Amino acid sequence: MQTRLRQQLLSTSLFCALLAGQAAPALRADSPKPAGAKAAAAPEPARDSVETARRAEVVASFEAGPGGASGQVTVGQLEDSAAAGGGGPRAGDQAALKTLLDRSLRFELLAAEAERAGYGKNSTVVQAVKQNAVQAMLKRDVDANVTPKAVPVADVKQYYDQHTDEFVRPELRRASQVVLATEAEAKALLPEAKAADMRAFRELARLRSKDETSKLRGGDLRYFDAKGKPEEPGTNLEPAIAKAAFALKAVGDTSTVVKTAAGFAIVKLTGLRAAHEEKLKDVEQRIRMRLWRERREATIDGMVAELRKQANPTTRPELIDAIDFGPEPATPPNAGLPAGFPHTKPPAVPTPKE
Repeated sequence: MQTRLRQQLLSTSLFCALLAGQAAPALRADSPKPAGAKAAAAPEPARDSVETARRAEVVASFEAGPGGASGQVTVGQLEDSAAAGGGGPRAGDQAALKTLLDRSLRFELLAAEAERAGYGKNSTVVQAVKQNAVQAMLKRDVDANVTPKAVPVADVKQYYDQHTDEFVRPELRRASQVVLATEAEAKALLPEAKAADMRAFRELARLRSKDETSKLRGGDLRYFDAKGKPEEPGTNLEPAIAKAAFALKAVGDTSTVVKTAAGFAIVKLTGLRAAHEEKLKDVEQRIRMRLWRERREATIDGMVAELRKQANPTTRPELIDAIDFGPEPATPPNAGLPAGFPHTKPPAVPTPKE
C-alpha cells in the first residue's frame, strides 16, 4: 500500500511540474540514484523536512489583482483530496491526475472568492468551522486514545453479569381474567367463559368482573413471568393467577375457577413469549461499544470541566428568557381531539325566519 501511494504521489508531482512547464522535480531522498552518480557532499536533509518541502510544492496558483481572489494548489492538497475521495488516481494515469488538479483548482477558486466576498465571517460558516475544528481535536485527543478495543474484557463481562435482565429473559405469558365475588358465580360463568373467544372474553370482563383495575382493560393483565412479576413496572400478580396462566397449554385456553384474595377468577391465556438468552459472546461487541461511548463522553466531560476551571466563564441565565426562537408552529385544528375528528367547524344553524 505504501509503495503504491509513493508511486501515485511521485507521479502527481512529476505531472504537475510538467503542466507548469518546469523540469521534473528532484528525486526524493529515498528514490534510487542513477548508476554512477556521486554522493552529495552535503549531509542529506532530515526525512520530515524533505517530506514537508515536497508537499508544499505549488502545482497551481492564481491572482485576480488587487482585492481579487488569490490562492494556490499544492502537492499536499492534491494528495489529501485524493485520499478523502477514497483513493487517488493510479500512477501514470495522466488523465485522472489532470482531473484531480482541475477539481482541486476549481474548489480553491470558489473558496477564495467566497472568502473575498466575506462569507468566511458568516455566522453559519463560522459555526461550521468551529464544529469541524472541535471534531478534529476530539479525534486526535480523545478518539485516538479512548477506543472500543481499549475497553478491557473484564469490564465487558462485569457489565454483562450486572445487567442480566437485558440479556436473559424468562418465559412470559399474557392473560386476561374475570373476577367474581363467589365461587358459585364463577362456576356458573365458567362454561360461557371457556366458549368465548378473545373479544367475547374481554366483554365478559368489562361487564362481570369485580376487579376494577383490570376490567377497564377487558381483564388484560399484560405480560408477566411465572412468579407474577410484570414485564412493565407495576404490582406483582397473585401467585395463584400466575400459576393458573402458566398451567395452560395454548393461547385461547381457559382455566378452571381460581381462588384469589379478591374472590374467584377465571383466567384465559392470550399471549406467549418464549424464554430468550443471549450469551456473553453474542453481545460482547454491543456491550463494548456502549462502554466505549460512555467512557468517551466521560473523557470529553473531563476536558470541558478542566476548560471551565481554566476559563472561569461567567453566565447570565436570566437572559435566556429573552431569546426569540421565532413564531411557534400553528396548532392543528383538531389538536388534542380523537383521531378522525372533523377538521372543519360544523355548519352554522340557520336562524329561523320570523
